[in-house]
Amino acid sequence: MGAPQYATADDYRTYCDLNATNPVPDNLTLLLTSAALAVREYTMTLFYQTDPDTGLPSDSDLAAAFRDATCAQAQALDANGIDPAMGGAYDPAMTASKSISGASMSSSGSDQQATAMLRRQIATGLCPQAIRILRLGGAMTLTTPWRIG
Repeated sequence: MGAPQYATADDYRTYCDLNATNPVPDNLTLLLTSAALAVREYTMTLFYQTDPDTGLPSDSDLAAAFRDATCAQAQALDANGIDPAMGGAYDPAMTASKSISGASMSSSGSDQQATAMLRRQIATGLCPQAIRILRLGGAMTLTTPWRIG
């Protein structure tokens, strides 16, 4: 079973503060679908009421958190050049230093590792911003089933 579509292209434009003349990614539909799947996977053990027709959270605040987390994840995928259709993040081996004609450049291996780890997290899970949005939106407090009666 796939995830409900928690966010639309218009939601993405609003979240990213884009007007009608600002371009959106060509693969926005795919990015939003991948992001919705990541949000669904991250929240699949939570207990909350859903609309029987759409599968979206019934609570408007929770639905907004899911929407914004989906947009944040789609934005992170795009910003990091991660195309879900290509299978995730590709991090080619990078040299720590390089020199050409007397000019040299070096970078820390730990910086490269941190970047690679963040890209991997975004490609296979949720970006830190999406996690914050869900936590602050109250999603992480929904781990206990309701007791009625």
